[in-house]
This record gives sequence, C-alpha cells and structure tokens, in this order.
Amino acid sequence: MNKVQTVPGGGKICQSYGMPMAKPEDFGTNADGSPSSEYCRYCFQNGEFTAKMEMPEFIEMQVKIAMEKFGMPEEKAREMAESTIPKLKRWRS
Repeated sequence: MNKVQTVPGGGKICQSYGMPMAKPEDFGTNADGSPSSEYCRYCFQNGEFTAKMEMPEFIEMQVKIAMEKFGMPEEKAREMAESTIPKLKRWRS
C-alpha cells in the first residue's frame, strides 16, 4: 500500500527526508515547476533529487544532523534513522 504519511494537523511527511511539510513553501518542485506532493524543498527540485546518494550514506548523514543540530545521542539518532528512513518511498526497493 502506498499511503502518504501525514503528521498531526494534516501536513505530509517528505518521502525522502522524513521531515514534516505543512506550508506550501515546504514542498519541492516537479520538472514542470508544480509542487511535489511527496518530497520537500530540501531534497527535490525541478523533478530531481538534490542529493544523489544511497540509503546507508543518507542514514549516516541523518544521524550526524540529529546529533549536531538536535543534541541527540548517537544511539538514539541511529535507531530513529534506521527505523524510519527505510519506510519512506524514496528508499523502499
């Protein structure tokens, strides 16, 4: 089932980065310039992903961000990334 994940309040979850998207400016853009319904502005512009990487690299990047930006312990950051990211559309195979 390809159900779009949502957050409380009706926003959507980016299917690459896992971040909440609630405002129009949070959404990325398709090749035709229209808003993407699945991906955020940080990961998807003009119909293409901004970062070309495989899932293990992406998980490492997210762990580092969670530790540096949010002060999260590495073990918790890794557990969260490894349990969430593989469920997002971009990373499912």
